[in-house]
Amino acid sequence: MKKIITLISLCCSVILAQSEQIEMNYYLEARPDKVKQLEKGLKDHTDKFHQSAEHLIHTWEVVAGERTGQYMRNGPTQSWADFDANVDYPGDAVHWERSVAPYVKDMSGRVYWRYLPKLSYSKETHLPKMFAIWYPRYKPGQWRQHRDALEKVREALEDNDSNTRMFVYSKVVGGQGRMYAICFGMDSWAEMWPDKTNLWDKLEKTFGEGKGNEILNARSSAVEDYHSEVLLFRPELSTPVSK
Repeated sequence: MKKIITLISLCCSVILAQSEQIEMNYYLEARPDKVKQLEKGLKDHTDKFHQSAEHLIHTWEVVAGERTGQYMRNGPTQSWADFDANVDYPGDAVHWERSVAPYVKDMSGRVYWRYLPKLSYSKETHLPKMFAIWYPRYKPGQWRQHRDALEKVREALEDNDSNTRMFVYSKVVGGQGRMYAICFGMDSWAEMWPDKTNLWDKLEKTFGEGKGNEILNARSSAVEDYHSEVLLFRPELSTPVSK
């Protein structure tokens, strides 16, 4: 089977080599007492229409944050032209309306994200079992300051051979305002911070004494507030992932 890679597992050189790296996602919420029926419908729909890399769908359960209990579904990382080429299979929409839609209380609009390799870092290439995601809301005119600090964070992670898996995306279209999604891949809760040394220590080692506070203060002072969530991968509701 062709190796399948999803947007929030943009760890591999195949993905990093693309000139455009765009991913779409959306959220689903089950009707009260209809969780089992919704999951059955999602599994049946995925088994019928989403078994190839071109029609990849990954399903994640939100296990922490305001959307706890909802599901996030995301497609493959691809170019804008691929969204024109990879159309749904015949019968996809009809099956969705029959097998999934009756059990959906609410469904978000689609949001499109661009992967930012210059702000991202990971030594691993496998799909994480979980993601901890932070969404910063910037103070007016301050997003560039935050981005510059993230570049230094990425450099410090690489320089210190960190085990952290950090993937950063910028919202292209959908929803309100400019937003980054800063995603940390994990295989368990124990990996919420996988290194023995903290980020401040890494920044001090890479950039020199006093730079840790300077960079972290620049990062935090640019942000009005954050909201965050943790996603758990649901393989049985997703396109198969090759090992």
